[in-house]
Amino acid sequence: MSSFCFAAQNPDSAKSELSRITSQFKQAEKEHKKLREKAKIVQKEILDVRRKMVAAAGSIQEQEESLDRLEQKLAEFEAQQSLMKKRLEVRKEQRMRVLAALQSLAFKPTEALMAQPLAPEDTLRSALLLREAVPQLEYSTEGLRKDLNKIASLTTAIRAQYAQIKTMTQRLNEKRRNMNVLIKKKSELQTAFASESTRAKNRAENLARQAGDLKELLAKLEADSKKRVKESAVPTGAFMAAKGRIPYPVKGNIIKKYGELTEAGITSKGITIRTRPNAQVISPYDGTVLFAGQFRGYGQLLIIEHGDGYHTLLAGIGRLDTSVGQSLLAGEPVGIMLAQSKPTLYIELRKNGQPINPAGWLNHKNRG
Repeated sequence: MSSFCFAAQNPDSAKSELSRITSQFKQAEKEHKKLREKAKIVQKEILDVRRKMVAAAGSIQEQEESLDRLEQKLAEFEAQQSLMKKRLEVRKEQRMRVLAALQSLAFKPTEALMAQPLAPEDTLRSALLLREAVPQLEYSTEGLRKDLNKIASLTTAIRAQYAQIKTMTQRLNEKRRNMNVLIKKKSELQTAFASESTRAKNRAENLARQAGDLKELLAKLEADSKKRVKESAVPTGAFMAAKGRIPYPVKGNIIKKYGELTEAGITSKGITIRTRPNAQVISPYDGTVLFAGQFRGYGQLLIIEHGDGYHTLLAGIGRLDTSVGQSLLAGEPVGIMLAQSKPTLYIELRKNGQPINPAGWLNHKNRG
């Protein structure tokens, strides 16, 4: 006979069973409350880490920009030094020719004059020319001295520039190590939410396999995201209000603008920026990661949803430091560029799946 049937027949037993179940229920409620409070603490810690990552990423990008300026100045110094060395060689050659002529007359002046077949006026002209050569020789010597001093000064400047670059590079590497610590900490804190993230990632990867092209992928990702409840939604109209003030995701130089023809003869639907190796990449605005991974000819592709139908696409990242389903703050690091020479980041902005010119949206003062 079950305890329930026995309790039903015995009032005292029924009261005892009810008391036991009530106690278990209250205990379960307490544990559930603790879990909710723990989740809030974890989420608060994650937000704190993410804010630190935003500040660290900004500092890294400033350091990269400073390093670019130092390297550019070094290249200018080296070019000046090379030019001065060429001038020095020309001055040396001219000086040697004048010295050779004077030396020839100094060794046998009488014989030279007696053997001179020229007319007296020509001999006089030659003597005058040689007399003019002495001041020119002195001027050339002074020029040589100035060139040598200039080269010495440039050499000192170049050495100082190399020292600065070395120090700056060490600082940059230290900041990157600190960033990696923050990324690791964020990853560890997010393990509590790993199952949901994994499910979201699997959904995105399944959709990527089904998608015929990028437009179809975006449409499916957006449709799928509407079915899920997001951790934090971006307010309606917020992205539009930020137009013209959105930072570039990476520091570098634009080598391909929106609407220009690519090497393949196709009109570019975004912009391409040449960066430093291992350059820091950030989220240009608040949003949610819809896709993060390999996608056909795009290589490592990151798609961020900003709300109101706006999406940012970033392709060419060497290492992704975010995953599907994660919410992002503006300026939060999402990865680093390839370690190869002159890597490029492709940036595309879309509205309802259609590419739009990002030039009017991005803050050109912030480009670097």
